[in-house]
Amino acid sequence: MYHFFKIAASLAIKIYCRKTVAHFDPNLVLDGPKIIACNHPNSFFDAINIAVHYPKPIYFLARGDAFNKPLVAAFLKSLHLIPIYRLSEGKENLSKNTETFDHCMALLKKNHTILIFSEGICVNEWNLRPLKKGTARLALLACNEGISNLQIIPANINYSGFAQNPKDLAINFNASFTTNDLQKSPEPLFYNAFNKILTAGIVNNMIVQKEQTTISVFPDPSTSAKPILKSALAIPAFIGFIANYWFYSIIKNFAIRKTRGSVFYDSVLFGILLLLYPIMVFLLSIMGAIFLNYKIGLVLFVAMPISAWCYKYYKGL
Repeated sequence: MYHFFKIAASLAIKIYCRKTVAHFDPNLVLDGPKIIACNHPNSFFDAINIAVHYPKPIYFLARGDAFNKPLVAAFLKSLHLIPIYRLSEGKENLSKNTETFDHCMALLKKNHTILIFSEGICVNEWNLRPLKKGTARLALLACNEGISNLQIIPANINYSGFAQNPKDLAINFNASFTTNDLQKSPEPLFYNAFNKILTAGIVNNMIVQKEQTTISVFPDPSTSAKPILKSALAIPAFIGFIANYWFYSIIKNFAIRKTRGSVFYDSVLFGILLLLYPIMVFLLSIMGAIFLNYKIGLVLFVAMPISAWCYKYYKGL
């Protein structure tokens, strides 16, 4: 399920986002156990983007209350999500974290990669909040389990905005570090020293802004080719607007109503579009084939997503 979802999300992001770029530290080695520690500005859309751009499978630590229903829990686990419980989700659930950390140790011993959002909270902002000790605790447990080759990768994800589309985003996988110089420290000192190194790593190449609604993630590509590109894309972009915007508007308005006042708008909008847009295109194509002819159905099936991409690209110029 994870690999199918990654492919689908990779295609969807090409339409949903104007431009996405992942930067990797040149000395980063992908083999071996890894913990990716990242900022958390945009709910589960952060995890989707990191999974899409990271070349190896990733396991994610996610808030435990999402796993309350057995069927939902089974689905989330098939996508490599692992529940982590906070005090705000009930003191009685904290004991379940022992099983979570045991699972993480088993994954690291098999040279897998675990993603954790070290702030412990999601806020739509261009800033890094004080780190919780969860990442440091996971690293210390790995040390105590004898996982001496563990690498911690500080990462950050930067969006041009949270409420407008198409958006730009850049992900930085910065220079990794190990805990070899810290593991002999007393636990409180270990946590403090670890978080100090991790904070410096995460903010490297991270965009930090105050009281903004949108920012520029990439330099404006002001080139003489812009008018030519706009002219070439004008007609397919207009077709894309007519063919797709009605559906996008329905889903967008639904996402706004359901997530008003929360950080989940962008994630819910993308998630619903990821699930329902292919179904809508497929059904319209079938109807076109039945009521007109199969060539019309085939044209609809191909033209709708391509024209949507053209509109996205045109709007971003």
